This record gives sequence, structure tokens and C-alpha cells, in this order.
Amino acid sequence: MKKTARLFVLILFMALITGVQAQYQNTSGQKREGDVQKKELKKKKKRKDYYPWFFGGMLGAGFSSYSSYVQVSPLIGYKITPAFHVGTRLTYIFNSYEVAPNQRENFHDYGASVFTRYIFFKGLFAQAEYEALSYDYGHKDGRIWISSLFLGAGYYMNMGGRGFASFAILFNVLEDEYSPYTNPIIRIGFGFGF
Repeated sequence: MKKTARLFVLILFMALITGVQAQYQNTSGQKREGDVQKKELKKKKKRKDYYPWFFGGMLGAGFSSYSSYVQVSPLIGYKITPAFHVGTRLTYIFNSYEVAPNQRENFHDYGASVFTRYIFFKGLFAQAEYEALSYDYGHKDGRIWISSLFLGAGYYMNMGGRGFASFAILFNVLEDEYSPYTNPIIRIGFGFGF
């Protein structure tokens, strides 16, 4: 009987100590350093994930004594996860060539593409992009459609709160005689999240 009484007193004593500790932790009003850091990390993640849409693009130009080239390619995309992005890009290319002294021919190409990008290690990403481009270079049938499939890799870097920059080296694996691109294709782009 004495052993049972001692065991009962010990269990009761342990229960009281545990209850006092729980009550003390819940009523102190002071925040532990680890709790504050966890809450701040959650807030940062929420802010980062709050802007899943992104907008950006690139501008390109080249000039010589016999030709001019200007490209405008805005893009819009969505971050399905922080590492997996999908989007679409519009492309307009203006080319002007001197075909004879004081005589130039101007060509206007335009199209659209869809892309997917996966960031696999600290900003390094793999990218696949399909583009359909309406091409106007004096082809016998007039304007033709060129399909391109770009595969490659690059680096994605956050700049400030919402800004980003990207650098990619892509290869057009469907390159043909009418393709306006020469492998490798090097792209540098900028954008921001919203």
C-alpha cells in the first residue's frame, strides 16, 4: 500500500509541475527568439509567394552599314511553384537590308511562344520553349511560318524585392534554312513580379 501511495504522490507531483510549466509559458507574454525568427521567415515566404505572376522581356538590336535589326520580346509568366515557371512571349523582329545603293528592303517578323523553366539549383535553370514565327524574307510563297524549339539552360537572379534578371544559352533544335536564329541563342532578360 505504501508503494502505491508513493507512486500516486509522484504522479500527482509530476502532473502539477508539468501544468505549472505549461501555464508559465502561456502567460509570460515574452516571445522567444526562435519563435520571432520563425514568424519572420513565414512572413518573408508569404511575401515572396504573394507575387506569382511575372512580367519582363528583352530588347535586341544590331546595326551595320548595310543592315539593321531590332527585336522586342515582352513576356508574361506564372510561378506554379517557386522553382517551376511557365509563360508566354510575344516577338517582333524588324530587319532592314540594303539591296542596292540607296535602296533598302524592310521585313517584319512576328510570333509567339510558350515556355517552361525549372530552377534546379541556386538560380540555375533548364528551359524549353516552343515558338511559331511568321517570317517575311521574300520567300516565293510569301510569308511563311517557322517553328522553333529552344532547349537550354541559364541563371536566374532575384534583384531587390520583385525584380529579377536572367541569362540563358538556348539551342534551336528545329533549325532549318529559313530560321532567323543562329545557334547558340544567348538571351539576357529583366523583369519584375506582381
